[in-house]
Amino acid sequence: MNTDNALLVVLLVIGIVVLANLAMFAMVRGSRGTTSDWFKNMRGSIGQPFKKEDDSLDELHRRVEELSKKGKKEE
Repeated sequence: MNTDNALLVVLLVIGIVVLANLAMFAMVRGSRGTTSDWFKNMRGSIGQPFKKEDDSLDELHRRVEELSKKGKKEE
């Protein structure tokens, strides 16, 4: 086996273990309601990844329509 690949695998496993431990610690430590909010936010962002951009485009569309209506009234 190539030693570079072995080192990469070991680092990857260590990273996964550390992240899993941090996630479990955050769940236990933040059991006062903050983790459920974090999970709700994560679920919402995964379910609708472009919601913020869609909302911004909807606002832009609404403003353009208002300006168009004002321009037509002035003519």
